[in-house]
Amino acid sequence: MSGGFYGADVEQLRQLANTMRTAGRKLDAQRLALNGGVAGTPWPGPDAEVFRQEWKSVHSRSLGAAATLLQQTAQDLLRHADEQQSASTAGSASAMPPLPGTVRSPAPQPEDLEGISPAEAKTWWLGLTSDQQQAFIRNYPGLAGNTNGIPFEARIEANRHNAQDRIDWLKNNDPEPQLNYWILDSSYPARFAAEHEEWRERQEGIGYLQKVVDGKVQLAAYDPGNQSIVELIGTYDENTTTVITYVPGTLSNEASFYDGRGPQAIPGHLVKADTSGGTAAFVYKGSEFPDGGPVEAFLIEAKNDEFVAASAPVLAAFQKAVSLELPPQAQTVGIGHSWGARNLTGSEMEGASYSKVLALSGAAMPPGWTPTPGTDYASYTYPDILLTAEVNGLVGENYPMREPAFEKHIYAPPGGLRPAEMYSIDNHSLIAKTVPENEKALDDIEEKISGR
Repeated sequence: MSGGFYGADVEQLRQLANTMRTAGRKLDAQRLALNGGVAGTPWPGPDAEVFRQEWKSVHSRSLGAAATLLQQTAQDLLRHADEQQSASTAGSASAMPPLPGTVRSPAPQPEDLEGISPAEAKTWWLGLTSDQQQAFIRNYPGLAGNTNGIPFEARIEANRHNAQDRIDWLKNNDPEPQLNYWILDSSYPARFAAEHEEWRERQEGIGYLQKVVDGKVQLAAYDPGNQSIVELIGTYDENTTTVITYVPGTLSNEASFYDGRGPQAIPGHLVKADTSGGTAAFVYKGSEFPDGGPVEAFLIEAKNDEFVAASAPVLAAFQKAVSLELPPQAQTVGIGHSWGARNLTGSEMEGASYSKVLALSGAAMPPGWTPTPGTDYASYTYPDILLTAEVNGLVGENYPMREPAFEKHIYAPPGGLRPAEMYSIDNHSLIAKTVPENEKALDDIEEKISGR
């Protein structure tokens, strides 16, 4: 640069950062709109299913990754702008060498976390100064809030920033879709309805995310681009005696969390039931779950061995982070409802370890699963459509109510033992609800966890 000036124009750096951040948000908005179009376009047949699966598993994820990269690059530029401004303000003093006997610690960078294990990430984090930790949370909240091994207290703080960023995006970059009366394609109304429903669900998240920002809800992970959201109920610290990882089932998505009564119901009940305050629970959706239309979700994705093979390592990595903060003598309890039990047992195959594994109307374990020595297994269910399908060999082979390692509990449904109850989807959901009709199952689950 001319005049002997080296560095950057702070305002231009910040303008470029804003441009990249806006581009990332727009790209993610386009991705979400395209997702609605792909899902809502009437196109039956195997070719359509292959295309939708390829879009969801490859193309949509690539667009999400690109949007995330733009957002992270914007954060990098803002950090450089802050550093440039600090250096300029300090003047000649910033160029002074360190005092004898002192060493200046380099600012932590995202590259520091590349390719390291959760245990190594924890060691790295604890080696930072308090100021460095706060700077990393401020400059890289996406990484700080979602990296296994960074302590959950710091992740929760970082995800308050991520929640605020998401609120800002929803308010400023996610306009309501408008019906175009000039489009005469007969399939357009269905596509528009699907797009508008997705928009409505996203906007309903603002109230929930504001609770995160206000500290009323704790998120141990939040990465919408990777369909990840994990809520912590209770306090996870040195006084914890039981830590639950609760994995909900098919059709769970971010919107399932918004009213606080969905996947949080069972773990929230169990945390409250422990009057000693020693129970904490993670409500886990750390990756994509089977969440397409009913046919795609239940008959394709939930049964697909490759689908669970992709999700189980993500859960296993999260559980390793949970174990890193586990107090001595505390127990870990994995609870999975429906497909969540399949994901949970799949994580065992990837190295996750639990003191107890409880299946609530649990789907079949992945091929090759065997019980872990020393782990206590139990299954709880009503007669329902999944159990009937399993008994008749329609879905899965090695399911909890058949596997000898599982202690078995089966309950009479509210409608009585009529043939219709064997095909009830309501009974399948009932086992994961905190309603009077499910009181006996809840008592048995509490007793299993407490060891009474």
